[in-house]
Amino acid sequence: GPWYGLTEPQRESITLAVQRGYYDIPRACTTQELADELGISDQAVTERLRRAIVTLVTHTLVTGE
Repeated sequence: GPWYGLTEPQRESITLAVQRGYYDIPRACTTQELADELGISDQAVTERLRRAIVTLVTHTLVTGE
């Protein structure tokens, strides 16, 4: 589908992270700030973002080599 394999929570988390500047240099927000906004723990945000990135790369960049 249009979300490249992302679950709704992964999509929500990674979209928020980009919108709030988590991936900017320097970072404009922390995982704790994202966690507070999402209503989950800091660790849960970190895990969601890692899984989301792996999923996006797998569905967009990794070929069937």
